[in-house]
Amino acid sequence: MNTLGVLLLSIDIIKTISDYLKGSRPSAIFIDIDGVLTIERGSYVLDLELIELLRKVMAYGIPVCLVSGNAYPTVLTLQRYLGLTPIFVAENGCVIQVGRELIKLCRESLDSLVEDIEKSFSLKRSTSNLYRLCDRAFHVPEHIKSNPAMARKLESSIMEKYPHIYALYTGYVLHIYPRYCSKSSAIKIIADKTNIDLNKSIAIGDSVTDVDMIKAVGIGIVVGDADEDAKKEAKIVLPFNASTSTKYFISALLNYISQHV
Repeated sequence: MNTLGVLLLSIDIIKTISDYLKGSRPSAIFIDIDGVLTIERGSYVLDLELIELLRKVMAYGIPVCLVSGNAYPTVLTLQRYLGLTPIFVAENGCVIQVGRELIKLCRESLDSLVEDIEKSFSLKRSTSNLYRLCDRAFHVPEHIKSNPAMARKLESSIMEKYPHIYALYTGYVLHIYPRYCSKSSAIKIIADKTNIDLNKSIAIGDSVTDVDMIKAVGIGIVVGDADEDAKKEAKIVLPFNASTSTKYFISALLNYISQHV
């Protein structure tokens, strides 16, 4: 995309923000970690320039809440050491933190399924399961990682055998978690507890596990290399990939805030 194209798209994004927020500031930003804050999908390297931009958003009194499939201790650590808002969602909505309050939405252990899924579908359990409070994760074979159709077929096969769980591959690992847990359910609980207006909130994601979250807010956004299912539901599909996409949007948002708020 040339410089003019980037500029015009930035103007379009600011207009979309303005249309939904009507001159007010966002009530909150709910943001995924992997593939959104990282420099590329599949990488664990965080984009520190993006983190600095998010802190600038927070300086306007706007909460920036992590919403991730990562294990609870991982999300807690990132929230604290990156200096983001102490309100977050871990394990795809199974676990919520609001200040010092920890909320576990899951009501049962999935450990009894792990060995069976591992053997039945030739998967390898993630070592992160040692630290997960509810959600469980698996590494998938290399030939599935690069084939979205095969990943969707694997998900469907697992969910057909175990209809009470979600099985979703994010580009990092395949997650299983109860169907009554989701990122959207978690942010709705957060909204009720904190008086956040979801209709005036922003969510940014990249994978199938983010679809319900981006549909639950006023402005649902995905990065340029997001899963196709997520792109179909987003109000804004950004140019570029991973954190480069996110930085582009947050810069446009800061421009909007400086002009309107």
